[in-house]
Amino acid sequence: KNTFLFVRAKIKETTAITVTFKSFFAGQFSAVDNLNHYDFLTQEKERFEIKAILGIITYHIYWNTETEGKIEKHIPKRISNENIDKYKYIYHDKEGNEHKICTVEWHKTKEKQNGIIYSNKPTHSKITKDNNVIEGDTRRRVKYENGDIAEYGRHPTKGNIWRLYKSTGKEIELIRMPDQLDYRKNNIKIQYTFSQTQRRYTGPNVLAGFIGALADCNLKLVTTGSCFRDASCFPSSEHVNGKSIDTLYLDNVDEQKFIDSMHKFGFNKQITGAHKKKFNNAIPEKIGSLHDTHLHSEFKDSTIQIKNED
Repeated sequence: KNTFLFVRAKIKETTAITVTFKSFFAGQFSAVDNLNHYDFLTQEKERFEIKAILGIITYHIYWNTETEGKIEKHIPKRISNENIDKYKYIYHDKEGNEHKICTVEWHKTKEKQNGIIYSNKPTHSKITKDNNVIEGDTRRRVKYENGDIAEYGRHPTKGNIWRLYKSTGKEIELIRMPDQLDYRKNNIKIQYTFSQTQRRYTGPNVLAGFIGALADCNLKLVTTGSCFRDASCFPSSEHVNGKSIDTLYLDNVDEQKFIDSMHKFGFNKQITGAHKKKFNNAIPEKIGSLHDTHLHSEFKDSTIQIKNED
């Protein structure tokens, strides 16, 4: 007669481990990742092993209260080799349910200062690369020996320009955002798509805040991006290092809802167009039409709480 043994292991260790039952069990069985524990199901008179409990840095994004979100970055004591360049994002809803949203890869690059407009190609440092590109409005990218980047293309209000993004020399981390998110479960919707942009990199903290805001407002957003792989952000000046993200406007009611959700999850500087309706928790542009087509949202890194796990 076949009977089944159900074993649940809640394990905090992040290095590979092995559990062996010497007398009754034989064989090896796969674990099912259920966020906080691993489940095993096997038959009587068989042995099983628990292997490769893998540590990964995880952002836990909490609904928290009606007006305040909470984001914790949990850093395990040991990180597995296969997760050394990855971040995981989990959303905790109002009822305490956990939603595993995505896992992304990160890389290091040099921090950039806000972009400065030039009428001609900057020649202040030795050029190491000069490439024609087709990335949204960007048509040319020049890299310099000192770590600076210059980009050329069409600005929506200034015409064809160069922007120089000077390197500070400091290393930062950037992640590539998923090309889209379409998560729907238990009345939680986390949905966005990109439009006409290759600025698909951002800061790892920024993605956590964006996920929290999307879950909170339950609206599908279209984004025109954050920054490029090496932290430049043509045609923008203040998207360097992935600190800001642009989104196309919704109708006025939904836009206010989204702005409030972004504010709740750490986007404390949001800019709207001079000719748009005045929204709470946003700063209207005084002159020009640059932000008449999109909302600019800048993230405050101090929103993130760091939790070092034992």
